[in-house]
Amino acid sequence: MQILKQMALGLSILAAPVAVNAAPLTGSIDFGGLFQGVDAGGANVRLADAVAVDFCANVTGSCVTGAGGAFLTNAVSAGSNMPVAVGDTGTIQDFNFASFSGPIANFFTVGGLSFDLNSINVTQFTVPPLPPATSPTDYLLISGIGTLRAAGFDDTAGTFTFSGQTDGVNLVGTFTFSGGAAALPVPVPAPAGLALLGAGLLGLGLVRRKAA
Repeated sequence: MQILKQMALGLSILAAPVAVNAAPLTGSIDFGGLFQGVDAGGANVRLADAVAVDFCANVTGSCVTGAGGAFLTNAVSAGSNMPVAVGDTGTIQDFNFASFSGPIANFFTVGGLSFDLNSINVTQFTVPPLPPATSPTDYLLISGIGTLRAAGFDDTAGTFTFSGQTDGVNLVGTFTFSGGAAALPVPVPAPAGLALLGAGLLGLGLVRRKAA
C-alpha cells in the first residue's frame, strides 16, 4: 500500500498543469502617407525649420490636418504574425520631435496592432538643388524604440524608422516608415513543462528504488 501512495505522488507531479505564455509579435510592416513640418506655434514651415510633425488625414491628395493623421500599409514581411494586412489604413499621432516627451501611448494603430513610442533619435538635413531643380530638398529622419501590442500576444519590444522629405516649395511632403515596426528578438525561456516532466520522472524513479 505504501508503494501505491508513492506512485500516485509521482504521477501527480508529472500531470501538473503547465503555464502557457502568449507568443511575442514578430516581423515588420511598412507604411506611408502625407505630413507637414510645423514650428512651435503650429505654423507650416520648411522641414529644415520644423520642430514637430503634423500628419495628414488623407494618405494621398490634399493634406487635411487636425489631431493626428492616417497612413496606408504598403507591405507586411513574410512570416509575420502581426494582425495587419497590406492595404489596411491606420492612424498616427502628431508629435514634437525637437522636445520629445515619451512614452506616447498608441503612437500608431493599424489592424489589431498598436505601438507605444518610448524614445527617438532625430536627424535633419538639407540637400542643395541639382539642375534643373531650383529649390533644396529637406529631410527628416527619425528612429525610435517602443512597445508593440496586440490582443493574444505578449507585449514586444519594437523599433520604427521614419523618413520624411519636402522640396522646400511644397511644404507638404511624403513619409515612409521604412521597415515599419520591426519586432525585436525576444529570448525564449525553456518550457516549464520540461521541469515538471523531470520532477515526475524523478518521483517515479524513487518509487522504483523503494520497491526494489
